[in-house]
Amino acid sequence: MFARKCFAGLFLALVLVFVADLRGQDSQIERFEKRLRLSKLSDHMICGGAPTRADIAFLARSRGVTRIVSLLADSPEVDQEESNAKDLGVAFDRKPLAIGLNGPLENARVNRDVARSIIDEIRATTDGTVYVHCQSGRDRAGFMRFAHRLSVDGWGFAEALKEAIDGGFSPAKLPGFYEDMKLYAAELDELPKLQPMPITDKELHSKEFDAGIGSQTLNVKIKGEGAPLYAIHGGPGESHKLFRPYLDELSKTHKLVYYDQVGCGGSSKPQFAEAYTLDRQVAELETLRSVAEDEKISLVAQSSGCLLAIKYALKHPERIDKMVLVSGWASAEDFREYLPLLGAVMPQAERDKYDILLGQLRKAMRRPNNQELAILVGLQVPGIFFGKVTDAFGNDWMRHLEISAFVNAAMEKEVFRDVDLKPELPGITGIPTLVIAGKFDLVTPPSVVKSIATGIPGARFEVLDKSGHFPFVEENRKFIDMISGFLSGKESSS
Repeated sequence: MFARKCFAGLFLALVLVFVADLRGQDSQIERFEKRLRLSKLSDHMICGGAPTRADIAFLARSRGVTRIVSLLADSPEVDQEESNAKDLGVAFDRKPLAIGLNGPLENARVNRDVARSIIDEIRATTDGTVYVHCQSGRDRAGFMRFAHRLSVDGWGFAEALKEAIDGGFSPAKLPGFYEDMKLYAAELDELPKLQPMPITDKELHSKEFDAGIGSQTLNVKIKGEGAPLYAIHGGPGESHKLFRPYLDELSKTHKLVYYDQVGCGGSSKPQFAEAYTLDRQVAELETLRSVAEDEKISLVAQSSGCLLAIKYALKHPERIDKMVLVSGWASAEDFREYLPLLGAVMPQAERDKYDILLGQLRKAMRRPNNQELAILVGLQVPGIFFGKVTDAFGNDWMRHLEISAFVNAAMEKEVFRDVDLKPELPGITGIPTLVIAGKFDLVTPPSVVKSIATGIPGARFEVLDKSGHFPFVEENRKFIDMISGFLSGKESSS
């Protein structure tokens, strides 16, 4: 009996020692991974910091690493790393990724050819694992993580960028890296420069007539003749000016109806929040159609204007001929997921101005007025477009940017927090619908916009490859040709 008890005690002690040993190993591995900031992107690619000789041996033994690629510039440390690797039978390759990191960070760039070559090699690897020495989890590793997600995993631009930012990458501090991300994804050597499309102040701000909508009036401008096409602006709280003159060419084949929603632009502005709901906007649009004596209308809506168009189609399907939905969302939850990206990619100078103004508003304990809200939105312009915003374009865009802070605040909860029309989308039947997204849209990435097309039976989905949130601005010719063909019944895209 005593012997059995002793044996049982010894066995338990051995088990406890074994478990403690395992815990010790787990703790050691955890410290190892944390120290090197290991980031596994696939079965054949691991990113991390500078490995010692012991680290290389451990990586080879426990992670199957057969090759190390250093993204750092040549240095004595990299020489030692190469010597250690070769002594241990691990292949070593030098592929400096960053250009100018030793100078001002805002001037640093990426050698995109190096990034592509590494990704191509990883893609072709079927045996062993490549350890990519990035030195930091923020800059080089952020770019390589982005490139891998985009090229190998097939992620969208916004999704890949979000993961890199969540991992510590800062586009504001490394604007050159962010630009190279766009160039890498677009397979371009240079970003297109945005230039304004000419329109005089007199034409841009002209009022054609006021349409009486109950006790309110809508500022309406009609161009051209033919089948009626109504342009639905977003915001909420913006005006039809953001469409001009970019959609004007559609007036050659259609009766193009621009109008400002109640509270916006040149329309009347009731000062009670209850006046601003999507249902009221639907009623306003239906009354305008009736006043204009248009039996059936087509719609082209952008951003939050897509919510109005969708709700109108659900309530008055018999009144719609065709519908074009651009850069919109059907679910506030989907929209909010990517909203932080706009602030993250804001250049540091603009970010500082943005934070100062927000700080002043918080100190005064008030919301921004119309002018202040336009300034805040204007500071986000670099993240709204794919191409480079020239001074000429930026100044011209601010001519078009008019926002009602009151309307925006009144509709904020419904539009940005509560709305979910996705379950209702299958109810839109018999209405030919074209849904358009910009590949580089950080406000409503293609995955968000596509959910609208997926929900509406028979809807067609198109992505413009060199556009952000305003495809009709950045790829105007392609956009006009695409929706002109759709509205005329020609289903093939240009």
